[in-house]
Amino acid sequence: MYQRNWRNRLNSSGFTLIEALFSFIVFALFIHLLIFIYSWLNQMNDSITNNDHVAWELFVNDFEQYLSNVKHIEQSNTRAKTIQISYVNSNEIVVVDQYQDIIRMQKNYLGYIPLLMGIKNSSFRLNGNYITVYVEFQSGAVKEREFFVQIRNE
Repeated sequence: MYQRNWRNRLNSSGFTLIEALFSFIVFALFIHLLIFIYSWLNQMNDSITNNDHVAWELFVNDFEQYLSNVKHIEQSNTRAKTIQISYVNSNEIVVVDQYQDIIRMQKNYLGYIPLLMGIKNSSFRLNGNYITVYVEFQSGAVKEREFFVQIRNE
C-alpha cells in the first residue's frame, strides 16, 4: 500500500521532458518578442527625437527672411561657406557663414547670431538669382535647399 501511493505521487507531480521543452520554447519566443518590441521602440524613439529635421526647417524659415529686398548678394571668393547680402534702402550688410559646427549670421560686422548648430559641413552655391544651401549634420543627415533671390535695383 505504501509503495503504491509513492508511485502515484511521483506520476502526479513534476514535469516530463516534453513539458519542460515546451515551456522553454514558449519562454524563448516570448523573449524574442520582447527584444523585437524593444528594438522597434528604440528605432521609433531615434526617428522622433532626432532634431536635425526640425532644426533644418527652422533654419530655412529664418534664412528665407534674409533673402527679401536684396540689392546685392555675393559669395566669398576664398570660402564656399560664406555669403554676403546687402539690402535696398538700407546700409545693413548680413554675412552668413560656417564657424566650427555652427552656421551663424552677422549684421554689419557686429556680433553673431547662430542660425543652425550641430553641423559637420556646409556650403553656399550662388548661381544667378538662386542660392543653394547644402548642410551635412553630425548625425550624418544631409539637407539641401535652393532659394530664389529676387535682386532689386533701387
